[in-house]
Amino acid sequence: MKILHSLLYLFLISLHAFSWTACSDDGPEGTNNYTFSINESDLHQDCTQAQASLSIPVNTNLNEQEWGVTSDQSWCIAAKDLSTSTPSIKLLIKASEEPEVRNATVTVKSSVQNYIINVRQLGYGPAILVKSSVTNIEDNGGPVTITVTSNIEYTIEKSKDSEWLQETDNAPNTRALVDKIYSYNAEANPLYEPRTVTFTYTYIEDDKIKETYVITQKAKETNISDIELENDIKLQPTRATASEFQQGYGIEKTYDGKIDDEHYHSVWGQSANFPVTLEYFFDGTQDLDYIIYYTRSGNGNFGELDLYTATTDEPEYKLYNSYDFKMQNAASRISFTESLSKITKIKFSVKSGLGNFVSCSEMEFYQNNTDNKLEKQLLEVFTDITCCELKPEATDEQINKLPGYFASLAVQIRNNTYDEWEKEFRIRNYEAYSDVNIWANKLMTKHYSCLDNLTGISVEQNDEIIVLVGDTHGQDVSLQCVGEESTGFLEEKPYVQTAASGDIYYLKQGVNKITIRNRGQLFVMYNCDLTSKPAPIKIHIPLGSGKVSGFFDLKTHKTDAKYAELLSKATDKYFGVKGNNIIFYFHRTKMLEHVRNNILSAIELWDNIIGWEQELMGIDDVRPSQFNNHLFAISPEGSYMWASDYRIAFVYTYLGNILLYDNVMAAEDNAWGPAHEIGHIHQKAIDWAGCTESSNNLFSNFIIYKLGKYKSRGNGLVEVANARYRDKQLWYNMGDATHQGEDTEVHMRMNWQLWNYYHRCGYKTDFWQTLFKLMREEVGASYENDPGRKQLEFAKMASKAANENLTDFFEMWGFFGTVSTNISQYGDFQYTVTQPMIDEAKRFMAQYPQPKHAFQYIEDRKKSEFPTNDYRYNEVGDVGYYTQFQNNVKITKAISATISGNAVSIQNGEEAVAFEVRERSENGKILYFSNSFTFDVPASISMTNAKVFAVQADGKRVPLN
Repeated sequence: MKILHSLLYLFLISLHAFSWTACSDDGPEGTNNYTFSINESDLHQDCTQAQASLSIPVNTNLNEQEWGVTSDQSWCIAAKDLSTSTPSIKLLIKASEEPEVRNATVTVKSSVQNYIINVRQLGYGPAILVKSSVTNIEDNGGPVTITVTSNIEYTIEKSKDSEWLQETDNAPNTRALVDKIYSYNAEANPLYEPRTVTFTYTYIEDDKIKETYVITQKAKETNISDIELENDIKLQPTRATASEFQQGYGIEKTYDGKIDDEHYHSVWGQSANFPVTLEYFFDGTQDLDYIIYYTRSGNGNFGELDLYTATTDEPEYKLYNSYDFKMQNAASRISFTESLSKITKIKFSVKSGLGNFVSCSEMEFYQNNTDNKLEKQLLEVFTDITCCELKPEATDEQINKLPGYFASLAVQIRNNTYDEWEKEFRIRNYEAYSDVNIWANKLMTKHYSCLDNLTGISVEQNDEIIVLVGDTHGQDVSLQCVGEESTGFLEEKPYVQTAASGDIYYLKQGVNKITIRNRGQLFVMYNCDLTSKPAPIKIHIPLGSGKVSGFFDLKTHKTDAKYAELLSKATDKYFGVKGNNIIFYFHRTKMLEHVRNNILSAIELWDNIIGWEQELMGIDDVRPSQFNNHLFAISPEGSYMWASDYRIAFVYTYLGNILLYDNVMAAEDNAWGPAHEIGHIHQKAIDWAGCTESSNNLFSNFIIYKLGKYKSRGNGLVEVANARYRDKQLWYNMGDATHQGEDTEVHMRMNWQLWNYYHRCGYKTDFWQTLFKLMREEVGASYENDPGRKQLEFAKMASKAANENLTDFFEMWGFFGTVSTNISQYGDFQYTVTQPMIDEAKRFMAQYPQPKHAFQYIEDRKKSEFPTNDYRYNEVGDVGYYTQFQNNVKITKAISATISGNAVSIQNGEEAVAFEVRERSENGKILYFSNSFTFDVPASISMTNAKVFAVQADGKRVPLN
C-alpha cells in the first residue's frame, strides 16, 4: 500500500509541476479559432480488476488554465498531462478489491467544449463489459470494432437479419481473461430507416450472467437534390421592345434568366413618359397560363397597368385586364383563368411606377405542366399530395420506389417517428387573409402586414426546400422569405432590422421545389377576398426543408406554459408571437430575458390596444369578416420606435418596457409611445399636413383612458386662448412648433375634446366611428395634398357626424381664417384656405342645429390630479370639467368678477365652464377666454370695451361686469 501511495504522489506531482512550467499567457498567435476535442471512442474506458494507467489524447490549442479534468471516484484519479507535445488526460485506476463492476465519471471542462468519460472496472466477481468504436454506423457502412473486457469465458450470439454486419478477421479466443477486440464491416444501408444488430455475450457456466450490446446503422441518407420535378414549361420570348429605356438597361435584361442587378429601366433623370409599354413576342406554338413579374430593389416597381394579349387565332391586341401591382418591392403574378392558346404577343402598358420610373428585373412566362409523373407516383403511397398520411394499402416496394426524400418521409410517417413538435409547424392548414393593399385604400390606413401566416421555419441562402401544397381552391398562394436589412434610419451608424418584405416564391398545387436566394424565415402568403369564404390551404414543408424554430399562436397554443415550451425550443434569431391583432417578431434572446415564461398578458394587452384604436375607426362592420390582417411589430437594433407601412418598430433594448404589463403601466410613456406610433397607422382619414404628429394622439389619449391609470395629455386651453387671441394664430400655425413644424401638445386637445363630449358624456357615442366613415367615404383621398381643403372638410364632416353645427367649436380652433403659405411636415405642401372656402363650409354646417353645450371649453382633467411639477397642474384650469357638461350644470351662484387693468379674478365661479372676455356684449367679438378663476388678459388686448361673461355648460352667457 505504501508503494501505491508513493506512486500516486509522484504521478500527480510530476504532472502538476510540468503543467506549471508549461503554462502560457497567450493563446495561439494571430487566431481566435480555439479547439478542444476528444475522440468519441475514448469516452468509454473499460478496465480489468488490476491497477491500470490510461492515457487519453486531447486535441486542443487552449491554454492550461482554460481546461480541466475531475473524477467523482477516489479509485479513479484523473489529471492533465502536458509532458509531451500532445496534451492528454492521465487516468490512474487502483486495483479493485470489490466483487462487482464499479463505475466512475470523469468530467472534462473547457472554454470550448465539455466531455464526460465513463470508466468501468471489473471486480473479482464474474462480469462482461462491452464497448464499440462507434455507437451509430453511417449509412454507407464501414469498419466497426467491439471490445469485450471480461474475467470469464463467454459465448457470442448475434441477432437475426444481421448479415449486413460481418466479421472481417478471425474471432479472438474468448477464454483469455483480457480485452478482446472483434472486427466487423457494415454494408451500406439500402433502407430509409435505421437498422440494428444485437450482440449477446453469455457466461458459459451461468447464463444469467450476460451482457447485450446494440449496434445501430443510420437510415440511408436522402437529399432534396435527388428530386427531379416536371416543372411548368417556361416560355422564352423570341424578342421584346420597350417604348423607352436607359442605355445599357434595355428590355432584353428582363428575359435573360437572371433575377439580379441586371435589369430594365426607363430613362434616368426624368419621369417616365407614361404609359410605358413593354412588349414580348412568342413563336405561337405554346400556351400561356401565368406570368411572374420580378421587381428590382429601388425605383420603378410597377403600379397600375393594362395587359394586352394576342394569339394565333386572334392576332390583334385585346385588353385582357387591368392590374395594380401597388409599386411594392415584391414579385407579382398574373394567372389566366383559361390558358391563352398559341400566344404570340403580350403587352404591358404601365401607367405608374415607383418614383415615376418603370423597371423590371425579370419577366417570366409559363405554361402549366399537366403530365406530372412524380405526383402520380406519390399518390400511390400517400392519401393526398401533401404527403402527410400513408394509404393503408401502401407497400414497402412502392415506398422504396419513391425518390429517397419521399421514401424516407413515408417511413417516418409509417413508423410514427415524425417528431410531433416538427410536425406541428411543418404541416399546417393556412387561413386566408385579406389583401392589405386593398384595405389600406378602403380604410385610409397605412398598410397592415401581409405576414400573417408564420411558418416558424428558417432557411439559409442556397437551401433547397420542398413545399407540398394541397387544394388551393383556385386561389394564389406563395412563400415569402423575410430576412434582415441594414439601415441608418435616425442613427449615425447602420444597424440591422427585420425587412418589410423578402423574396417571394409562387406555389402551385402539388410538389414545389425551391432554391432559397437569401436567408430568413418563411411566411405563407394567402391573401384574397374574404367575402367568398375561402377555405384553408393545407401545406406541408417536410423534414429536411429548412429548420423548425417555431412560433406561438394565441388562438391555438393558448397558455403561458405552451409559450415557454415553444420559446425554449426555438433556435432562430427572431421568435414570432401571433395574437388576434398584432404579431410580435422580436429577438428571441430578448424574449427569453424579459418574458421567458409568460406572454399572455403582453399579447392580450397589445391586442386590446390595437382593438381599441380600431374601435374608434368604426370598422367593426368589416373587421375581421373582410379585413383580418395583423400589425407586425419588429425589434430593430437601432432607432427608438416608429410606425410605417407593413411594420411598427420598438428598439430591441426597450422590449422589457412593452412586454411586461407591470412595466407598461409603470410609466405613461410605455403605453403612450407605442399607442402614438400605432396611431400613425390609423390616422390617415382624419389627418392632413400640419397635424400629422397630433391627430394620431386621439388614439394615444384613448388608450391612456382605457388603461385607466393615467390622465390625458396635451396643453390646457390657456395655450389655445393665447395662440388664438394673443398671437392671432390659426390652426395651421397654432402654438410653438415642437415636432415637424407642429405644436402637438396644443393640437392634440381638439380631437380629444370631441371624444370627451360625444363619447364620455354620452351625447353621441358613435361620433368618432361615424366621422371616420364619413372622412373615408365622402372625402377619401381627394385632398391628401391639399391640407387647407381637408381641414374644412373635416369640420364639415364632424358637423354631419354630430348632426350639430360645430362652427363655434372650430372657430375657436382657428379653422376659419384665410391662409396661403407653404408648410413642411413629412413633405412640402401649399396650405390654402380662402374666404369662399370658409363661407361654403359654414353654409354646409349651418344646416344642422346648434349644439346643446359650449363644449369647446370641455376638459377631462383637474388640477388636483397632478403634482405641482407636472405642466398640466398649471394649465388645466379650474372649470369646464366634463361632468359639468354631462350633468348639464346650471349657474345658480352669484358669480362676480374683479378686474384690475388686465387682471381678472372670478369669485363663486365653480358652476361655469369658462370665462369669456367679449367686446361690449355677449354677442360681441371674443377677445380672450380662460377656464381659471384668475387670469391675465394679454397686454396686446384692449380692455376698454371689454365685458366678462361666465359661460354656462349649455352656452348661456352670464355677465359679470
